[in-house]
Amino acid sequence: MYVVSRQDELGMLRIILERQYERHRTQLALLARQAHQMPRDAADLEAASALAAASRLALADIARALHYLEQGRYGACEECHRDIPIEQLAHQPSARFCTACQGDAVS
Repeated sequence: MYVVSRQDELGMLRIILERQYERHRTQLALLARQAHQMPRDAADLEAASALAAASRLALADIARALHYLEQGRYGACEECHRDIPIEQLAHQPSARFCTACQGDAVS
């Protein structure tokens, strides 16, 4: 039986983060190109603006996570400094807090 280490799991998450980063960059480029190609109504412009804002926010979150990976700090809760479970990171790779501390912040 092969046991996967946390470092191996974090390496897989790095690949996921890098792919997500490229996907959001591509989406922003496509939105910019579409903005110059065809006239749009107000609803289309508002939707495109919201999508672009969400992609920019995601890019910032992913860039921070990749930076933390480079520093060896990725996957540690910013509040309690314990490891964030891999399952949580797989669901939300840019997570900054473990579920316990994230729940405390909401309360």
